[in-house]
Amino acid sequence: MSELGMADASQSGPAQTLDSLGGVLPSRGRVYIIPHNYPDPDALASAAALHLLLAKRYRLTGQIVFSGVVSRAENRELLRQFKCPWRTWEQESRPPRETPGILVDTSPWSGNVSIPDFVRPVAVIDHHPLRRRRNLDAQIYLDIRAGAGATCTILYEYLEASGIPIPKWLGTVMTYAIASETLDLSRDSTPHDLSAYVTLLSMSNLSNLGRMRHAPLPRIYYAHLQDAMNNAQTYGRVAWTFLPRVRMPEIVAEVADLLHRLERVTWAFCLGDFGDRLLVSIRSSDPHARCGRLLKAQMGRGASAGGHHHMAAGYLDMDGLDAAAREARREELVQRLLVCIERRSARSGTREEEPITAQPLVETEPPPPPPPESEGQD
Repeated sequence: MSELGMADASQSGPAQTLDSLGGVLPSRGRVYIIPHNYPDPDALASAAALHLLLAKRYRLTGQIVFSGVVSRAENRELLRQFKCPWRTWEQESRPPRETPGILVDTSPWSGNVSIPDFVRPVAVIDHHPLRRRRNLDAQIYLDIRAGAGATCTILYEYLEASGIPIPKWLGTVMTYAIASETLDLSRDSTPHDLSAYVTLLSMSNLSNLGRMRHAPLPRIYYAHLQDAMNNAQTYGRVAWTFLPRVRMPEIVAEVADLLHRLERVTWAFCLGDFGDRLLVSIRSSDPHARCGRLLKAQMGRGASAGGHHHMAAGYLDMDGLDAAAREARREELVQRLLVCIERRSARSGTREEEPITAQPLVETEPPPPPPPESEGQD
C-alpha cells in the first residue's frame, strides 16, 4: 500500500497486478477508458490496449472516451488504424447510473483530464510522476511508474502477462506510440520500453506504421511553423517561441521538440494561445532539468502543469483578459522561465560564461546578388 492508502501495483508481479486490477472492476457491464484531453499517441494506444485487456481477460465492455480534438496529422492517422470504438464526451450520453472508469496516461489530479460526475475512477495506469493527493477512493487501483518511458509499455506487460495475442493493428499503433513518446528511445526510455518496442515492431504492419510517421500535413501546420520560426528567440543555450493563434494544440509540443534539436541548445520551450488558455511545452537535455517541477513552480497557482525530468507541459487560464493583459502575462512567464533555467544551467555547468541578450533565432539578411551572366548566352 502507498501513502495514499490505494492499491499500489507498481511494485507487484504480473499475476498479482492483474488480480489487483480485477479486484476493483465490476463483474459485468461497461467501463470507461479515459485518456487525457487532446490525447497523444501514447494515451490513445494505451487506451486501445486496455480495451483489449478488458474484453479478453475480464469479459468487460470498454468504452474509450476523451475531451478535446485530435488534430495532429500523425495522431489522426493513428486513430484511423483503430479497430475498437472511441468517442468524445460530447458524443457520449449520460448513463442511468454511475459508471466505473480507468484513466490511462493521466490521473484524476493531473489537471489535464475531464471526468464527468457520473464516472467513478477505479484505476489509474500512468507513467507520469505521482502528485500526492488524499481525496481519492481508498480502493482505487494505482499503477504509476514514473520511470517508464511510455504508458504503452505498462499495458504491453499486462497483455503479455495475460497471454493475450496482440493483433497486428494494435501492435502497430503501440509501436508508434512508444517511439513517439520516447523520441525513438532516445529520451527517458528504459530496457522495458526497448523490449516492448522490439517485440511490437516485429508484429507490426510496417506500411501502416510508415503512413502514421509520414501522414499528409494540412496547410495550417505550415502556417504554425512559419509563426514559430518568425517569433523564435535564443538566449545562451535556450530557445523559445510563441504561437499567436493555435488551431492544432499538439503543435506546441512539436515545436518545442523541434527547437530542442537546435545545435548547442539544451533548453527549449514553446507557448501558444489556444482559446482562453496559454499552452506551454518545455524540453531539456540538462542533467538537472526536472522540467515538470520547474514548470509547475514558474506557472504558479491557477495553472495546470506536469511532466517528466526532460519534458513537461501545462497551461495558464487567460479567460477574461484583454490582449494587453494576455501579452503581459505571457512575457512575465517567459522571463520567469529564463531566470529559473539560467540558475539550473549554472548548477550543471552549461551556462554561458558571458551574458547573451535575447536575439532572433534566424537573422534576416538581404539576398545575395544574382550571378553575372555568362558570355555568349542568348
